Amino acid sequence: MRDPGIAQFLHDASCFVASSREAIELSAPHIYLSAIPFADQNLLVYKEFSRHCTGLIAVDTLGIRHHSSRAVMLLTGHFGAVRSIAYSSPARRLLASGSEDGTVRVWDTRTGEEALPPLYSDDGPVLSVDFARNDRWIASGCEAGIVSIWDVTSHQKDDQRLGGHAGPVNCVVFSQDSTLLASASDDKTVRLWNPEEGTLITVLSNHTEWVNRLSFSPDGQVLVSISEDRTIRLWNRTGKAVRKPLEPTGAYDLDFSPDGDMIAGAFDDEVIIWKSHSGEIVMRLHADARTHSIRFSPNGRMLVAACGQGIRMWTLQSNHVNIACSDIFGHAGEVYSAIFSQDGLHIASASEDGTIRIWSAKGSQSAVRPLPAHASAVNAVAVSRDGAFIVSGSDDQSVRVWNARTGMEAVPPLYGHTRPVLFVTISQNGRLIASASADCTVRLWDAQSGAVVGKPIRHLDGVVSLSLSSDEHWLASASHKAVRLWNITRLQLSPFGPLRCKDVVQVVAFSLDDERIAAGDESGNIHLWRTNTGEQACEPLKICKGKVISLAFSPSDTCLAAGAQDHEVYIWDVSRRQCILTLQDTTGSFLSVAWSLDGRIISTASRDQEVRLWNAQNGTLLATLYGHSDEVRSVTVTPDGRCIVSGSKDNAIRMWDVDAAYKQVSEQDAPKALPCTTLVDGWLLGPIGELLMWVPAGDRANLRISPCTMLISHSCISVTIGSSGWHRGVAWISCWY
Repeated sequence: MRDPGIAQFLHDASCFVASSREAIELSAPHIYLSAIPFADQNLLVYKEFSRHCTGLIAVDTLGIRHHSSRAVMLLTGHFGAVRSIAYSSPARRLLASGSEDGTVRVWDTRTGEEALPPLYSDDGPVLSVDFARNDRWIASGCEAGIVSIWDVTSHQKDDQRLGGHAGPVNCVVFSQDSTLLASASDDKTVRLWNPEEGTLITVLSNHTEWVNRLSFSPDGQVLVSISEDRTIRLWNRTGKAVRKPLEPTGAYDLDFSPDGDMIAGAFDDEVIIWKSHSGEIVMRLHADARTHSIRFSPNGRMLVAACGQGIRMWTLQSNHVNIACSDIFGHAGEVYSAIFSQDGLHIASASEDGTIRIWSAKGSQSAVRPLPAHASAVNAVAVSRDGAFIVSGSDDQSVRVWNARTGMEAVPPLYGHTRPVLFVTISQNGRLIASASADCTVRLWDAQSGAVVGKPIRHLDGVVSLSLSSDEHWLASASHKAVRLWNITRLQLSPFGPLRCKDVVQVVAFSLDDERIAAGDESGNIHLWRTNTGEQACEPLKICKGKVISLAFSPSDTCLAAGAQDHEVYIWDVSRRQCILTLQDTTGSFLSVAWSLDGRIISTASRDQEVRLWNAQNGTLLATLYGHSDEVRSVTVTPDGRCIVSGSKDNAIRMWDVDAAYKQVSEQDAPKALPCTTLVDGWLLGPIGELLMWVPAGDRANLRISPCTMLISHSCISVTIGSSGWHRGVAWISCWY
């Protein structure tokens, strides 16, 4: 007789192992040191074993719930981002994946092992895969414009290569009867193929921009396509239009409902569902981040979307009014694809982090609201002169104002830009915020109320950088090959017109005495002008190689720090026009640079995910701050010099304690060892590189440990040492009693 209690325990044990497989495979002690602390506390296996443990690290979460109760399997093996996945029929229980590493891999979802050797097409990154419904073929679309068809029943390694597209193939999809294969490309066409013979049937060329995604209706009679020309087109099997195009504002993915009655489209931050026959909008569903993919469940009662770094599911009621949604997090990068298995029991997700995760489609709805945060990459951060608030600009097109002490919103998000916000700055008196955007505008905001100040300042090209003079009279904006000066009071250009550069401008900065303006361009030139006349102060300074990405004057105005694409920061003595110091790091370009107010420390933000502190006198590296999970795009120093604030492509803002970053502690001192850890490949490493704790991939971007004192993100995970201490290292056996 089947015991439901034992069955649940075994299910929970399987989820427990799946969620921490990487740690357990490498080191058995981390079943206790890592897997138990990070496990879902509702799991029976956690409840049974945690009560026998002591001396474990405490893990507290805010704005997120554990999802290990949903975790079924982790598939690892790709060496690049996984862009697409597709299930076979329930009978074979296979999953195909296509990756930027140029391979297609086939997985047995019962064991988690690869069912076949990797399939190589030698045509660059694989952007899309699909399994034929007859389970015989896998099709892949590559960046080189080639469509490949693999016969997975013949055990042959060679693929059938179909040429013809003149651009990357973004999508491949089989019809339900497996007699047609459709492919969509950047070359603005859709092509229909006979997969048995590998011959071209017809080319659909009505789109005027690249085609993103395709979906066949359940009966295989209609093909729907979505393009960057902002249309959704429906075709029959011969390539003729079925009806007039739908005209949304540009979607990334779409899917037919199982009954063929509806089409769902994935947009920047929402999902729209239409009636397929009439084009009538049925509903709009909100997503908190860019939605890369959308899929109906096999019974049509649920939708799953790849949203940012998570997965969002909606349960659709029959009247399409009462909508319930839940979220799953677990990946350490953008989720590019999320799909249901053919039997509807599981969800597979593919990510930028190179992994595929399989989740149970059943689970309780999330009752935890995410914390306020940006939904996309943070491009710029600034701190007010009094240190009271932080301003940030993001790819999500918003400007946000945060309380610098609590990390909570000081005012509601500031919306108005229609493209990513690339730069923000604050006036000296803290009353005015200026933001620059790729939408070719500069906008001014009241820092206290968030109200718009005046009309947008319009440019002909995107605005990449701003600087406000300390007297709050002038605003400098960098756009294309020129710097423009604006009278803030009148919102008018200065009388001496644009300041021209030799190449596209990347950054602009006022000297602290407002007498000079500096700008760095893509050719490695640093231009200097006199503010009162617009005349060149000297011939352009030239760095060794690479474009100038960031600039900052020293507090004394005698030096200028320039971050370059060649992995170096050049410190120039401006009056002597000499480079007097170079800060070098071989792992990533310096995207942002800032001086402390006493001029003794230079902070840098790097493409390699790290923030670094340097001695401004001799160039010595003082500290490296780990925590961001993607490139750090902006860094600034609080006025009192005690903290560093950084903004990253991982959507997060972090504040770091400078003094804590300098501390060097003994590895034997457990309470002090945690603040000295660094996160490398998911492991918290001690002062001498020892493994202290493994952090699940989905938690790494949300982890806050000293010297990080504040994390502004949708969720925050805090790790602390309890009163019973921490039985780490060789003392790990003491954790079981």
